[in-house]
Amino acid sequence: MLRYLLLAGICLLFWQLSAQSVTDLERQLANATATSEKLNLSYQLAELYLSQGNENKAIDYSDRAIELAKGNNKVLLVSAYLLNGKAHYGNRDYRQAAAKYRNGLDYAKAYGEIELAIESYLELIQTTKRLRDNGKAARLAEESLTYLKENSNYKKLKTREVSSRNQLARIDQEKEALARQKAKLEQEIGSLRNRTDQLAKNNTELSAKNTDLSKRQVQLAEQKAQVEEQKAEIEERVDEQQKSIEQMSARQAKTQLIAQQRKYLLDSLEQQRELDIVRLENQEVKLENAELQLSRNRYVVWAFIFGLSLLSLLVILFFARYRAKQTANKLLEQKNRTIAEERERSDELLLNILPKDIAQELKTTGKAKARRYPETTVMFCDFRNFTKMSEVLTPEQLVREIDKCFRAFDMILSQYPDIEKIKTIGDAYMCASGFTDRKTIPKNIVQAALEFQDYLDEVKEEKRRSGLPYFEARIGLHTGPVVAGVVGSKKFAYDIWGDTVNTAARMEQKCEVGQVNISQSTYQLVRYHFDCQYRGRLEAKNKGMVDMYYVLRSANVMAQARGEW
Repeated sequence: MLRYLLLAGICLLFWQLSAQSVTDLERQLANATATSEKLNLSYQLAELYLSQGNENKAIDYSDRAIELAKGNNKVLLVSAYLLNGKAHYGNRDYRQAAAKYRNGLDYAKAYGEIELAIESYLELIQTTKRLRDNGKAARLAEESLTYLKENSNYKKLKTREVSSRNQLARIDQEKEALARQKAKLEQEIGSLRNRTDQLAKNNTELSAKNTDLSKRQVQLAEQKAQVEEQKAEIEERVDEQQKSIEQMSARQAKTQLIAQQRKYLLDSLEQQRELDIVRLENQEVKLENAELQLSRNRYVVWAFIFGLSLLSLLVILFFARYRAKQTANKLLEQKNRTIAEERERSDELLLNILPKDIAQELKTTGKAKARRYPETTVMFCDFRNFTKMSEVLTPEQLVREIDKCFRAFDMILSQYPDIEKIKTIGDAYMCASGFTDRKTIPKNIVQAALEFQDYLDEVKEEKRRSGLPYFEARIGLHTGPVVAGVVGSKKFAYDIWGDTVNTAARMEQKCEVGQVNISQSTYQLVRYHFDCQYRGRLEAKNKGMVDMYYVLRSANVMAQARGEW
């Protein structure tokens, strides 16, 4: 229950600090006259409003920062465009967000800001997916990879992708073999088309013969009609002759009748023979038609069988190609997943010893340039009577107690992303904040120092009740310019140098046990956020007389104690 109450109090404290920070920054912006100061304050206000979920205010201040940064600060110009795009994205205005990300990407490319260009690519791809334009998102992903390859060191990844490229080469060879088979099948299809054309030609000839047969049948029908007419005439003649025969004698009539019957029989036989000839010709034509139809049906059957075989072969080939492609894709996906996992593992190891921007620069260029930061706050924490404690405790106990304290300090710093742990030197703990080109307020590192002392006080009470020795610490802070960089070639070490580091060490040396001692420069930046006690001008080694202040507690905690929360 106490843990949840403490967490709620920290959240309320952070909210109050943010509200006061916004008010202070807006007041400073109203009083600012220099363009660079207005630019920094506008950008900080946009960041704060975006972190508080006020996207409209963030858009207004980031637009102002964009106008001020043009021609003055390249890095802040690109960063302001990214911040403006995130604010529009938070308002779900994805098209406007995509336009801002695109502007930031163009400026980042023009100014050679590779890190900002990659960040712009990632935000633009995510926004394009929100617009449901996956094709454009894929093209942007390929474009970002091409840009990253042109501006980064990818030799290791290339060596890991050799096997994948060999598999792609084998797939290309299979594609060429399939193309040759396809050409061969097209030739066979062409020969089949020639056969089909021949069949069409035969059909045309058959149709011509059928036309001739129809004409001949018409002629036979005309001849039959003529025979019928002749038969009718013969019957008329017979009737007339019968009438005349009746008038003749029986013998003459009989003789003449026999002659006429013979003549009629001969005529009938002749007509029957002609009809048989016509019938035979019709049967021959029908047989020819049947043979042509049978031949045509045979060609159709063979063409169907060949087409079915060809289709089956194509189906088998396409299925085999699909399975091979599917297998290759699975292998490639597995290789890519392995590469991504190894890359994430190496990134995590690198981020454990170096700041994020320095680690990114090492990955990109293979080295990290030394940088000068104009306003960095350095904190030194040193334990009192460490030598005496080492005489009382065994080496294992001593190391275990130091490790417990340093782990607690690391956990406290993890709550403040702007603070970087620099190193530990024996029983001394060193960290710093303000590694940026813009003006910042070191309230987080001062708050972390107070939390260090609170933690040590809790441990002190527990140790006292158990009758065990305990650690007490002095903490000193100073704000000023430093130079930061990476030294070494095998075991990288990130460190800072400058008079600011020495002055912070003097602040720690002139501090009393259990207190947080800050310099005049740090006090000017945090005086509205913490209750501080002026100690006067004290002598510091190699520094002369220096103004010093004790930080008693946070201004929010003080207000809460007075009932003003």
